[in-house]
Amino acid sequence: MGKSTLLNALTDAGVLAENKLFATLDITSRSIELPDGRSVMLIDTVGLIRRLPHNLVEAFKSTLEEAAAADIILNVQDLTSPEIKEQAEVTAHLLSELGCEGIPQIYVMNKADAAPFTDTVFEDDNTVLISAKEQTGFDKLLDCIVRNLPETAKRMRLLIPYDKTAFIGKIRQEGKVFSEEYGADGTEIDALVDIKLVREAESYKI
Repeated sequence: MGKSTLLNALTDAGVLAENKLFATLDITSRSIELPDGRSVMLIDTVGLIRRLPHNLVEAFKSTLEEAAAADIILNVQDLTSPEIKEQAEVTAHLLSELGCEGIPQIYVMNKADAAPFTDTVFEDDNTVLISAKEQTGFDKLLDCIVRNLPETAKRMRLLIPYDKTAFIGKIRQEGKVFSEEYGADGTEIDALVDIKLVREAESYKI
């Protein structure tokens, strides 16, 4: 379906990507920085098929249970597959079994460069057309992740008085400081502020 190809393209992960069933069974995780400055961990799990033998379903469940702990799920689908509808139903059923209801989900419609009917697939707030092989649609995908990912941090410009410099250390520990400049009234920073610190940071916002 293109999961490993997509992970490779987004992160240079070097994950084996072949057009064969279960070409990779190991969980691979790689970090990527989003356009808003947040870093997320992408985890590549085994693909799903219909009529999978019961013993294999049970063997893979421990791997797939990673999804239940995710902040967001990228559901990668192959637009060229004649069984795309059935595959989507299998995925939806298993995600429900794993207790993934309520987790934001993005439908990543892969192989848009090869599918003959992409004009019938409409992109919206949680559906994106991409080609992992041709590396197209990635900007839209990353923006879509930003919009759907639960807010864990907020990017802010702050002016921190010199007698409150310790607060910058807290921001740096929980988030990320992109730049800082020293002025007459304090330190001006551009930072990704952890959601737990946003309320306190509001008083220094510029």
